Amino acid sequence: MDRLQMLQGKQVEVVYQGITYKGKLVGASDSEVYLQTLNEWVTLPMEGVTEVREA
Repeated sequence: MDRLQMLQGKQVEVVYQGITYKGKLVGASDSEVYLQTLNEWVTLPMEGVTEVREA
């Protein structure tokens, strides 16, 4: 199973261009990562993501 699928629905930290975003991983595609943070929804382009880890 793909690592991002395993983390879906869990609290994660996503490192995007040196900035760490924290939130619930709602989903991911070949081109984007979708997070639900405390205040908003965040969509990050996959090409700038260097790490996704469980929080």
